[in-house]
Amino acid sequence: MLKFSEIRYYDDNNRLWNWMKLIGLNIWIKIDNNKAIADFLIEENPDIICLQEVLRNFNENVFESYKSQESLVKSIGKSYDYSFFGPLWVADSFSKNWELYRDFGWKVEQWNEIISKFPISKAENKFFHRNYELFNDTTDWENTDHWRALQIVEFNIWGKRLQVLNLHWIWTRDKMWDERTIKEFRYILESAKKNDIATIITWDFNLLPETESIKVLESEFKNLIKVYWIKSTRPDFKDNLDTGNNVVDYIFVNDKIRVNDFSVIRNNISDHLPLVLDFDIIT
Repeated sequence: MLKFSEIRYYDDNNRLWNWMKLIGLNIWIKIDNNKAIADFLIEENPDIICLQEVLRNFNENVFESYKSQESLVKSIGKSYDYSFFGPLWVADSFSKNWELYRDFGWKVEQWNEIISKFPISKAENKFFHRNYELFNDTTDWENTDHWRALQIVEFNIWGKRLQVLNLHWIWTRDKMWDERTIKEFRYILESAKKNDIATIITWDFNLLPETESIKVLESEFKNLIKVYWIKSTRPDFKDNLDTGNNVVDYIFVNDKIRVNDFSVIRNNISDHLPLVLDFDIIT
């Protein structure tokens, strides 16, 4: 059986299309959904997987429900030989007002990971606010100015360069913008444009589509959420469509990406829905 990445397509002029599939998903650390995430990815069989809220355990003392990276490696690792993990912080527990409410069992690192069937030629985890640090106290979580790092991974696929940017944005209750987010989105835009190659940007932005920050990226990248009229990226138990829009997750592409299809799959495996992009590289 051919892997998705081994399939070849030709257009009417006999030009080769390299049709690929990418999935972006915030997998949510708050529930034990490791098997559900793995089963979903095995069924969808993407070529590139961009995840947020991944937990990497330091040893076997970490409780099983918090071993999301190890669980994925055991379940899908035989099909995916390449990965890059970008941590934001390390913790062994969470406390609020000095009371323990989440115990990981031992130290874990958390945040973004890109998993691929294609070899990774270059990768970096670029902090642009705060640094990697120990984090245990969540007392003032809603008002904390959280860590931000931009995960950039580059591939050479059939002689064509592709870069994928993966990021989890700060949590805010109103999902709106301010002058700081605009400044930081300009940084993200310039980072994405640094290499003039095929580029995909995917992440949990925690920002609504009409915000000025989103418009910064839309000035030079195509927002597939708007192109495909997506109204929600949240599952049924988190959806709130009476507000008119419940989009907080996005995929952006530049003009070197041919979009063959884009969709948001409705399921309840996480508190975010999976974003699925079928594409190939034009140049």
